[in-house]
Amino acid sequence: IHSFRLFRLSSWRVHAGLVSHSTIKPHQGAMVEKIISHPLYSAQSHDYDVALLRLRIPLNFSDTVGAVCLPAEEQHFPRGSQCWVSGWGHTDPSHTHSSDTLQDTVVPLLSTQLCNSSCIYSGALTPRMLCAGYLDGRADACQDFLH
Repeated sequence: IHSFRLFRLSSWRVHAGLVSHSTIKPHQGAMVEKIISHPLYSAQSHDYDVALLRLRIPLNFSDTVGAVCLPAEEQHFPRGSQCWVSGWGHTDPSHTHSSDTLQDTVVPLLSTQLCNSSCIYSGALTPRMLCAGYLDGRADACQDFLH
């Protein structure tokens, strides 16, 4: 959201229930009335990287559109827990093609201590972040969805 705040609010649209980029049509989708960024968001560290989009008209829930389940404030997620990730990431080793279809896979949570080590993220993870995936690059939310 931070990078795109210069664009007019009227140009924002939320497309819910779709799993393919090619099915999105211009000028469709729910119009955004207000963008509420977290007041502690840091562009340098990406800490508190969350925002709310208030829509002009509420979404209609269906088989493909529903509410997200949020964790409790101090909920603990143990290392090794399996979690779902999804994204339109790269699907080939050369990272030249992104998927048109939303991909998903299950990955294990890694410890913050491991992810903050000098050979991985060198202390970039904050206490509000989770780290998940495979150290061999098998699959994650941004790239290489292999089933």
